[in-house]
Amino acid sequence: MGAIKEFFGNPGDRPGIHFQASIPEQIIPANIEIIDTTVTNQNVVGPCDPQNQMQMTKNEKDPDHDEKTDINDSSICSLSDRSTTVELSNFKIQSNKTFNTDKSFTGLHKGYMDIILDKLVFFAGSITAFFIVWVILIIWVIIGAVYNAPFNWQVVMQDGQSIQCYVWDTLLMRQQLCSSHEQVLVCCNLRSKLDTFKRLVKDLHDKNLLRHNHEEEIYNNLVDCNQIDPHDDVTTVSVDSSEHIPIDRHTSTCNQQVAADCPCKDEEVFDPKTLGQLPVENWYDRISNYSSIIIGSLISMGVFWIGIAVWIGCGAIPQAGDNTAPFTGKYSGSNPQYKRFSDAWQMDINTAVAVSLLICTTFLQNIRARHDKFIAGILLEIFEKDEHIDIMLRTKLNDMTPHKVINIPEAKRTWLQKTIDWYADVIGTGIGVVVAIIVFGVWIGIGTPMHWGDDWWLIIGTYTGLVGFIDGYVLREVYYRSVTAEEKNYTQVIQEDLELMQLLGIPNSREMVNSLEEQNERATRTLKYRISAFVNKICSDQYSVVCGVLIVVALICISSGMRWSTTGQLIANTPTMIIEEFFMIVLIQAHNWADVQRRLEISTILAHRHIIDYHITKMLA
Repeated sequence: MGAIKEFFGNPGDRPGIHFQASIPEQIIPANIEIIDTTVTNQNVVGPCDPQNQMQMTKNEKDPDHDEKTDINDSSICSLSDRSTTVELSNFKIQSNKTFNTDKSFTGLHKGYMDIILDKLVFFAGSITAFFIVWVILIIWVIIGAVYNAPFNWQVVMQDGQSIQCYVWDTLLMRQQLCSSHEQVLVCCNLRSKLDTFKRLVKDLHDKNLLRHNHEEEIYNNLVDCNQIDPHDDVTTVSVDSSEHIPIDRHTSTCNQQVAADCPCKDEEVFDPKTLGQLPVENWYDRISNYSSIIIGSLISMGVFWIGIAVWIGCGAIPQAGDNTAPFTGKYSGSNPQYKRFSDAWQMDINTAVAVSLLICTTFLQNIRARHDKFIAGILLEIFEKDEHIDIMLRTKLNDMTPHKVINIPEAKRTWLQKTIDWYADVIGTGIGVVVAIIVFGVWIGIGTPMHWGDDWWLIIGTYTGLVGFIDGYVLREVYYRSVTAEEKNYTQVIQEDLELMQLLGIPNSREMVNSLEEQNERATRTLKYRISAFVNKICSDQYSVVCGVLIVVALICISSGMRWSTTGQLIANTPTMIIEEFFMIVLIQAHNWADVQRRLEISTILAHRHIIDYHITKMLA
């Protein structure tokens, strides 16, 4: 059974992650062998601390001994704990700011289908895809104006949009699942290195290898940041949790250059006005930014439902268009000339919502792609700083101990959440592509028996509309859980950042974090935010997915009772498209909030790295 499940890509699986950051290659001597899990798939490199083993071919040395380990001896560093039987995950950020992971979110190594889908996701968020969508939309509008907007003209838009949303749901889900998996690996990478940095900084303190006048620079920074009174004779500065350094200001020279060139004074490193904002490279980026803000707002939600209420009211007004002569009467009989709540009335809202969904999905895909690219760019800078810090500390201590293995256990899920994840994987993997090909093949195959009529045209739109309706619920529920997990991981990274900064004696280390927390607290106090958060919470609940499935079942029963006629299919189409559009608005709003929060956190971590790198450079100079 496991082999069959693996053949289909392990749908629904979310295995735990084991990750270990790599040591910079340029400082590893040629005669030191590091066991690499990507080669053996059996042994895992881990921190060779006093609890682990250090194997050397010449002389056995105690890791706790004060003498430095002779790295000229050939050595092998390995773990002796339970993690030696697992296979590590790995990832790399490419030069084009895209992620390249060796495993997918289901724990399997990526195959050709995964690579193809990843490329399609990248293309869907590009400006080329944007132009293609708008060219098609403009051509459709022109044809409608020339031929006076016939019934088939509206059906074509609905079918085309339903198919587009069906495909885009696959790409959005794929993008969402991959991005969440990548961010977990990023946090593991940062935590693995931070553990080493804290250990090495403590070793520097223990071995008195720090520059002796660094406390003077700490004093000057504190004075510059108004954290101490320069008129006091003696000030106590905390360097770590167990040590305080008394500083006599009369024995300290005023070194203003140290404080002036500190990265915390550089607005390019930390500028609250632009922190977390997506860079605008062209007019399309600007349009996408404004569109996402406008569409994903509480006002847009209100306007949307007001428009739906107006449409329902217009349905009570008799309209012509559905029936053909001879008529049984103007308003009465089996074939009246004017009819309330007609098929044409349903087609109008379906067409309007179809156009809106087409535009919203295109903008959402672009916003996500730009967000991921922005995050990748900042992460590249963070990793460069981490590498520089790693090289400085290891070179000073002559330490080649591997980084710690970070283990992220499998998240606890209810059986319903596991079912939702299974469906999400069907959407976002090759299984969904195979199902789509089969469905479209069957639809084309029944075209001749149905004489390629209106009902045949509507069938594919009805199917993709109902499936897309459920996809909307699943997208929101999965995204909410992913964001919650990411928030927890990044909070832990920032906390470990602050611990390292405290060990280094960096003053006012919580300033940036406190600023972000205050900004977030002010935003969450508003009534607009509370209403929006309440709506998002309801739409993201696992039981909302169950409600969506029940609605689809009810609509299928109604349409079946009407023998899947044009009216029956429209009844199945109309409410699902309306709710799907509302969910798209909610999804865009949730993305706006979560993406801004993530960019703020990543930017804060980068600012921390600049400051940490600055202080370590001064300490080791």
